[in-house]
Amino acid sequence: MRFTITAPRALAALVLLPAALLAAGCGIQSTDVIAVGDPASAQALPPAVDGTVLYFVGPDGLMPVVRAGAPRPSLPLLFAGPDADERAAGLRTELPPWKGPLRMAVGEGEVTVVFGQDVSKLTLVARRQIACTALRAVARGTDLKVTIKGTGQGSALENVGCTT
Repeated sequence: MRFTITAPRALAALVLLPAALLAAGCGIQSTDVIAVGDPASAQALPPAVDGTVLYFVGPDGLMPVVRAGAPRPSLPLLFAGPDADERAAGLRTELPPWKGPLRMAVGEGEVTVVFGQDVSKLTLVARRQIACTALRAVARGTDLKVTIKGTGQGSALENVGCTT
């Protein structure tokens, strides 16, 4: 007895295959969601990092970048923008070129950053870049707010925190 596959039989087999696969799943009962703990979390940077941490804009928001070596003043580095390797990795900045004096002071519950230029046109992302970099430099792990001050109208901006 010789078994041959004809075109109608092959077509019938292909048509019935999905139905057979669906039928194989019958009898599996659904279950409710079973809670097994808190959602996963990760720390982007280890608690103690050798180097200077700067925050640049990446494809998914602000991203911390560690510049290796001895810690250096972070805000001038931030305003200099991402280096060639960081730009090649897709990082950018929303900060304007830096002009004039720049200083940072830590007070009761807040960090104040003072620029010698108008700050009224800084975007929220640019302000967050400054806030995250400043907070990382002076008060890791605390819940401080950052006040950004400059010259001209709008010389003091609304406090901003770091949400990364």
